[in-house]
Amino acid sequence: MDPITKFLHSISYKFPKGYPDMEDPKDVELLHILMEEYIDSPKKSLQESSEEDIYDNTIRKVLGLESNEPITQAKGSYKLDSNTFEFSVSSQDKSTFDKLFNVAPPKRGEDEGETKGVGNGEVALYWLYNYSDSNIKVTVGRSGDDPDLFFNGNVGVEVKAYSRHTGKIGLGRFGADRENINLLSVAFGIKALSEVLGSKKEGPAINPTNFKGSDLTAAFEQVIELEKIPDLDRLATQYNVFDTIKKNIDILNKALNSPTDAKEAALSMAYKMVESKIGRKPGQGGYLANVLKNGSIKFFKIDLNKLETNEELLDNIAAKQSALYLDFGKIFG
Repeated sequence: MDPITKFLHSISYKFPKGYPDMEDPKDVELLHILMEEYIDSPKKSLQESSEEDIYDNTIRKVLGLESNEPITQAKGSYKLDSNTFEFSVSSQDKSTFDKLFNVAPPKRGEDEGETKGVGNGEVALYWLYNYSDSNIKVTVGRSGDDPDLFFNGNVGVEVKAYSRHTGKIGLGRFGADRENINLLSVAFGIKALSEVLGSKKEGPAINPTNFKGSDLTAAFEQVIELEKIPDLDRLATQYNVFDTIKKNIDILNKALNSPTDAKEAALSMAYKMVESKIGRKPGQGGYLANVLKNGSIKFFKIDLNKLETNEELLDNIAAKQSALYLDFGKIFG
């Protein structure tokens, strides 16, 4: 693949149509920005070896092949379904899969060691699809908010290697997502204030970095209760504490599209948290692929439209130490 085509494939997911529409001024502007970033970046050059070359060289090294030898072809047939699907690595490919499962390529510019940006199963999955009769071209996403892999240029695939396909899977840390952190801080802050000033028993300690879906509902119950205080507008003009409370409630209502009850508010908040992660990696229409060491692989199809209206979201989301977890089997299974 020539460098220009490789570049266009690597950025295609950033455009609504899957490619830059030169008749759309916004697409043209974004394309110019991405081209400038690509050219100016000291880590990227059209003359450098590609990430795919690095992965290929890693595979050759693990399999004991010379640099000019063709990479061993997978014997099984591996396809990409339109919905969530699961399969097992062919017995004919299991030996090679096992050798590649724990492998990570070295850092760019180095021959030894492994980069921390590549987890278990990623190189093995890259090999299964790129070197089989799948008719799927796999490229590597290693910059910014790119997913781990791209299938056919614009289908993002984020690779995980949890020990089972059921249960919650980590989406990574969200500490840099300041907007959502601030919204959570407001909701949990109001809940804490209500418990201190009111007659209700103080609940277990929760905060924006450690909570369950049910904690969101409990927090917004307090927000809704305070919002219903008679003459809140008048009190806000007379007392600083009520002015602060009202302003914070207004911030929540604006960000969450004026929810009518606590559950609706909690669902909206949970959706914002998840969408901010998987909306970028792997993106709408992409997949989270969980690769087990035993060769079982499950691709969860990401459909944000279904997620936004899924009332089970609150039962299947949690945050632990600033990392977000979601039960993909319950939501996208």
